Amino acid sequence: MKIKLILLLLCSTSGVFAQSNQSYLIQGTMQIDSLRNSPRTVKKVYLSHEVNGEEVVVDSAVVTNKAFSFRGKAPKFMSPYHISGFDNGTIQVFLEPGTITIQPFDARYPVGAHVKGTPSNDVFDEYKEFGEAGIQRARVRMDKAFAALPADKRNDEKAFYPYQRSTYYVNSLMHRAEAMKFASQHLNSPVVLYIIKYDLFRFFPPKVLEETFMKAMPTAMRQHPMYAELENQLRAANLAEGRLAPDIEGQTPEGKTLRLSDFRGKYVLVDFWASWCGPCRREFPVVKQALQEAEGAVPFEVLSYSIDSKKPEWTACIAKNGLSQPHWTHISVLKGWGSPAAKLYHVEAVPRTVLISPEGYIMGFDLRGEQLINTIRKLKSGELKPKMAGAAEGNGAMFAVKDNGMLAHDAQSASYRELSVAHDKQISDGIAALKREKGGQYVTSAEGKAAVERLRAVADIDLMTAQLQWLLEHNDAVAYPVLVQRDMLPRFNKEYGRLFVNAMAPEIQSSKEARDLDNCVKAMSLMQGNDVPNATLYLADGTQKQLNQYAGQYVLLTFWDAQSMGCREEMERLQTLYDAAQQGKEKLTLISVSVDKDETAWKNTLKAWHLERPNWVQARNNEADAHSAAKLFGVNHVPTNFLITPDGKLISMTLQGEELVARVKQILSGDLYYQDETPKK
Repeated sequence: MKIKLILLLLCSTSGVFAQSNQSYLIQGTMQIDSLRNSPRTVKKVYLSHEVNGEEVVVDSAVVTNKAFSFRGKAPKFMSPYHISGFDNGTIQVFLEPGTITIQPFDARYPVGAHVKGTPSNDVFDEYKEFGEAGIQRARVRMDKAFAALPADKRNDEKAFYPYQRSTYYVNSLMHRAEAMKFASQHLNSPVVLYIIKYDLFRFFPPKVLEETFMKAMPTAMRQHPMYAELENQLRAANLAEGRLAPDIEGQTPEGKTLRLSDFRGKYVLVDFWASWCGPCRREFPVVKQALQEAEGAVPFEVLSYSIDSKKPEWTACIAKNGLSQPHWTHISVLKGWGSPAAKLYHVEAVPRTVLISPEGYIMGFDLRGEQLINTIRKLKSGELKPKMAGAAEGNGAMFAVKDNGMLAHDAQSASYRELSVAHDKQISDGIAALKREKGGQYVTSAEGKAAVERLRAVADIDLMTAQLQWLLEHNDAVAYPVLVQRDMLPRFNKEYGRLFVNAMAPEIQSSKEARDLDNCVKAMSLMQGNDVPNATLYLADGTQKQLNQYAGQYVLLTFWDAQSMGCREEMERLQTLYDAAQQGKEKLTLISVSVDKDETAWKNTLKAWHLERPNWVQARNNEADAHSAAKLFGVNHVPTNFLITPDGKLISMTLQGEELVARVKQILSGDLYYQDETPKK
């Protein structure tokens, strides 16, 4: 059955978007027509969809006897629309040819309406029902967790809370797993593109999305505008030199719609600007000079994208400054900072320029003045050539995962290992089915190779989903932390790492493997205001301590190297802080971690530099530890200082020199650099 489904997805390319010139009819009926927050009833409803980031109403209908209807010509491709007019949400409708029926619903809760009658609406309604069933399954899991506890814990709210908490996070992650499973089973429906965009996009790093869901899409789905939107979002998430540039569009002053991709085959300087921007206007002569420099030698275009919001101001500036020139095109959507293109290119200030190669790859950012002119000259001479980066990045494996044979000998993990076996079999069976269906030589053709690539991507989605579900169903397994760190963290966005930690059953949260997972997640999210990893400190006296043993005080954690002159100067500054800290009634603890590889040389340096002092913690980074302090804190140069609050949150990771001394002295004087901003009740 699985093989037949895969072949259907791979080969079915007709009929998905057929009958695009036919009309649609939407019919809706309300069981209850009153608003939720008002005694008034719904009198009129509106049909709208998103255009350039803004919801645009395209039709309206009067409600008569609790019923309404819309008629019109369906768009070429299925498109998501909303029906509004309520005070508590909207109804999601997918516009396509046919009769779309909104089953009797409660106008106080329009989001819960069930929409059926056409292929896409039927699939989305199935997805909604799948989600509603998932809520019921979540309740069952919570009840099961409660029932499994001894009576004394069930009746003790404090004792029950850890189990309730872990089950809550299991349910949260299980919702994503169920969405992944549904998407994998409905890849021949454009609704899956919608599910990926709104329910799954933030769950994965761009690399994982590209190599699974995007590659798994049948050829017909890749023609849909939402597929192009997803590709654009992925490019925007990986905005860097050597990567494909997100496509953008806008209207010329004459109203013609143009896209960046229309200029393929030429070098393009995308220039974000505004008529009110003085620095932008100062760049106009430079842009003119760049065009003159390139004329006849390099196929070079300037695409100026204005973030103005008023057309008269935009066009007047173009005319006044003589910007209507050959090879200089102007577009805008007149939405100011809310322009979709500005969001895609992370424009937070103007001017902002991006140089695009003829193949559509980013070559450089913020080229202005002489730098822009020199770049054009290098293009002319051949000194500068486009480069292409590799695939989009994932999280990668931050730390080596050592299970000490646990996974190979753990009986409970045997069924988890079988998932990989099933994955390999799914691929081999699928390839065999393709050969039977199309002939043995088919898989060596370009079309056949693409089919095999899609088949592998589907199998990868299914494996990822099955592994995630297994872990959530076995969150008390001793191997859970190791498997999450090895198989889950590299595949999912780092902000979801904390959910995996919180989903662990209380019984295993105190294990070394659980602590390693927790540290790994903290290391992945190391930034100001977040919890710092609880690193193991290998002290000069041969003992070990955990960083969290110094909780309750401010901590200055410094990584240094005896061979570095900059480190010597920094350690001299720390000595002045040490003297101040000794008078500060233990408000601050200094912890210095050496990255020296030679232990003897390190200890000699401690003596030579007079660093062996009471209450100044001296430790050495243990490279043999897969979760060493330097790895956990991402140290790639020395000296590096981390200023930490008494409750273990990071204040700063960039302070050095006299600025560091000044900030720490503020803390010791009571003029706190960091203060708890939690609202007081």
